[in-house]
Amino acid sequence: MGAKRRHQHYPGRWRRQHRRKTLDEYLEILWYMQERHGTNLKKFMIHEEFDWQPGVAEELQSMGYIEQSETELKFTPAGYEKARQLVRSHRLAERLLTDVLNMKLDHAETSACEFEHIIVPEIVDGICTLLGHPKICPHGLPIPEGNCCREAKRSIESATKNLNQLQVGQQARIAYINTRSNSRMHQLTQLGIRPGAIIWIHQKYPALVIRTDHTQIALDEEIANDILVWELQSGSVATKDPASEG
Repeated sequence: MGAKRRHQHYPGRWRRQHRRKTLDEYLEILWYMQERHGTNLKKFMIHEEFDWQPGVAEELQSMGYIEQSETELKFTPAGYEKARQLVRSHRLAERLLTDVLNMKLDHAETSACEFEHIIVPEIVDGICTLLGHPKICPHGLPIPEGNCCREAKRSIESATKNLNQLQVGQQARIAYINTRSNSRMHQLTQLGIRPGAIIWIHQKYPALVIRTDHTQIALDEEIANDILVWELQSGSVATKDPASEG
């Protein structure tokens, strides 16, 4: 059923959903402003080019999401958490659509805007885990941490190794790529180096060379330091380096 027909059949429901989406988008705008300028948002609102409706601010205040006075406008704890979850959902959706589904970023942006309003936090955490708890979105902006990130960090720190610590012939599963460089993350993803991928150490000198599937990749030491892996025992997933197969 299209949006027009839904509007005709359920006008009250459609208006409530549309209003909720508008309020969500204003919370996101405030979050972006806070990222750029700091916590007192009113001080910087005159520099931002968007149509800020006083009625929206009053509604957000009545819902307990913001506090405002003549000189100050800021998130309440509830508003901060609501905006944080919206932004987290949006930026993870961008990563999913561009990294996994190979969607162009401008197209992914539109879908991510819809995704953030309908998805529950538990599914967002699942996507975050699937993607290896990325730290930045495709635009290079930080993705707010979730509980899954903090739990994974504790277990990963105690169980993972740096890629440079493995020896020739060892097999490992990539746990996490610890980089804030969006271009580097994109390059590694395009090469198949992503969380969950199985790699083999093919060579360590004069340069580190790994294999993933049937692709051989040389890595700089700096890049290898960003890649954390779980060491695999022989035969646990695959028994042979693909290079040794005929």
